[in-house]
Amino acid sequence: MKNWRLRTQLILAYAGLILVGFVTLALVAGRQITRGAAEDFEQNLETQAALVARGLEDLVEDYLEGDIGRDVVQTAVNDFAAQLQARVTLVMPNGEAWLDSQGAPPGENLRADLEIAAALAEERTRAVRPDENGTAVIYTAAPIIEDDDILSVVRLAVPESATLSAIRRRQLVLAAGVLVMTLLAWGAALWLSASLTRPLEELRLSALRHAQGDFSPGPIPNRQDEVGQLAQALNHMAAQVAAVLAKQKAFASNASHELRAPLTAIRLRSEALREGSLDDETTHQYITEIDDEAIRLSHLVNDLILLSRFDSGRAEWGQEQIDPARLAHTVCQSLQAMAQQKQIAVHLDIPAALPPVQASQSHLYTVFHNLLENALKYTPPHGQVVWRLAAANDQLHSILQDSGQGIAPEDLPHLFERFYRGDKAHTRATGGVGLGLSLTHSIVTFYHGRLTITSPGLNQGTTVQLWWPLQNMGLTAV
Repeated sequence: MKNWRLRTQLILAYAGLILVGFVTLALVAGRQITRGAAEDFEQNLETQAALVARGLEDLVEDYLEGDIGRDVVQTAVNDFAAQLQARVTLVMPNGEAWLDSQGAPPGENLRADLEIAAALAEERTRAVRPDENGTAVIYTAAPIIEDDDILSVVRLAVPESATLSAIRRRQLVLAAGVLVMTLLAWGAALWLSASLTRPLEELRLSALRHAQGDFSPGPIPNRQDEVGQLAQALNHMAAQVAAVLAKQKAFASNASHELRAPLTAIRLRSEALREGSLDDETTHQYITEIDDEAIRLSHLVNDLILLSRFDSGRAEWGQEQIDPARLAHTVCQSLQAMAQQKQIAVHLDIPAALPPVQASQSHLYTVFHNLLENALKYTPPHGQVVWRLAAANDQLHSILQDSGQGIAPEDLPHLFERFYRGDKAHTRATGGVGLGLSLTHSIVTFYHGRLTITSPGLNQGTTVQLWWPLQNMGLTAV
């Protein structure tokens, strides 16, 4: 099957519709024109008969009174016949034809003819019948009246073929009109198909560029219809794909870097241990460092796996009823050594009756743990961390405030990006890789919660607020 282009398909479709439409119009209009032209011709013939009767009225009266000869009337009849290109016959009221433009009048009595009978009754009509030669002829007649008396009847006879010329003239006008309208419609169809397909062609080229990896924005047609909206949506999609690809490249680069660092450390220390030239103290130190790097690597891999589950929608909604107060105390105990090492005071403010939270305990534990661990990491020694929990509007509200180094305003919009570090030197010193907040934000978003981080500026502390639904809103596992 031939692969027609869209513009060709549109042109052919328009051409077919135009052809069918105008052919139908021509057939219907032609039929009406034929009927109308014949009707107009015959009505005009009746009018001409009446005019001839009026024109001959005085002459016929004078002839019948003997004031003029027959030849005078004959001349007038011949003149009318020549002007009208019709046969003119004068008939007496008794039906006898007494004068004819073609010479000798018909010998038979014409009183029974339909048009003669109608004229004698002072009515108008017309009849079509063959003449003596078998030719179809249109007949009509009009009376010559003087003082309410019918002096004679004028009959006009025209071959029926004479109407064809009138019909043909109107049909020629119709054909010319249809031709002009067809050409105009064809031009409009070409213009319309071009105006429709031109932006679509631009969109096609843009889509082909996107398919080849070029996500630069394409031209947007100056129109507000579906085509314009499609162009805007395509450009928006291309921008989103480009942003996602850029994030994927950055993620792959950062992930490989973060994985390479502990692997390199493990490989170097294992090589040194394999040589067997180290003293006992250094050997023990290297084994401890290998163990630490392995733990760090395990945490990193686990975080990446968990992130991928939330991104792909493969994570499951937890159905456990969790006591948030108890979980908060558990998290504080797990990080107690870290707080004591830096001599940071952790104040936990929890009301007596806190409703349970329906979620996965491991998910909520990860969120609490990451937030408190971050607060402890970035709070200098002898600082303090205040953690408040409350319930309002069917949500658990957590507020975590520290007296730490704070966050620069330019870093705030990027805190949830993967592997993002504001103070890179300090982040590396604390052992962070920039995945904790990203993972926390993904978990909170998955449960339709909300997480915000605010800071007045550097060295002015940070406030982290979490809103977590008490119930999972009836959603089932995905």
